[in-house]
Amino acid sequence: MDLLKKLFDRLFSTSAAGLYMILFAVAIGVATFIENDYGTSAAQKVIFTARWFELLLVLFCITLVANIVRFRMVQQKKWSLLIFHSAMIVIILGAGVTRYFGKEGMMGIREGSASNSFLSRETYLNFQVTIGGRSFTFHEPVLFASLGKNEFEKSYLLDNQTFKAKVTRFMPNPAEVMVDDEQGLPTLKVVIAGMQGREEFLVQQGDKSNIYGTNFNFGNPE
Repeated sequence: MDLLKKLFDRLFSTSAAGLYMILFAVAIGVATFIENDYGTSAAQKVIFTARWFELLLVLFCITLVANIVRFRMVQQKKWSLLIFHSAMIVIILGAGVTRYFGKEGMMGIREGSASNSFLSRETYLNFQVTIGGRSFTFHEPVLFASLGKNEFEKSYLLDNQTFKAKVTRFMPNPAEVMVDDEQGLPTLKVVIAGMQGREEFLVQQGDKSNIYGTNFNFGNPE
């Protein structure tokens, strides 16, 4: 029992709270450099959605609650300290609710119109499997980035047959490029401002493409 009390006092002491704040500030700073060099998805994967970062916030939150009780802030009417600690707790709890129950994305709404859907920030592996004439379509949430390990391996039972999927290679920031080809088709390059800034799409003669809600018809009848 004494060992548990000593462990509790060390993990949730005032000095521990200071250490957690320093670690949090360092993590946020590192995440800024990672996002600048490797992109937002890398910062999300390595820092913001990592288990160690969540554990850090949980320890910090418990420390705040422990200090409220330890220093009897309510009984001694230390309202300024109580408000500060309570505000930090609410912020951390709000971050947790957003992390596990919130949705993030982009909704395009033209002037005078309405929308009931949005483009999610979350990424998925989309599967379409045909077995014995039957088609199965499903998806799995993943978080791949140009930094860190990108692993996925899972088995599925489809129509009494085992289907195994495994990611063997991840190519970050792929882009289509045009090369000269005497046997090639005329191609349009469509440049728009997308979620990641400038985005380019290639539309070949005979294609019908829908790019972010806009239809492109190159050489086809209406």
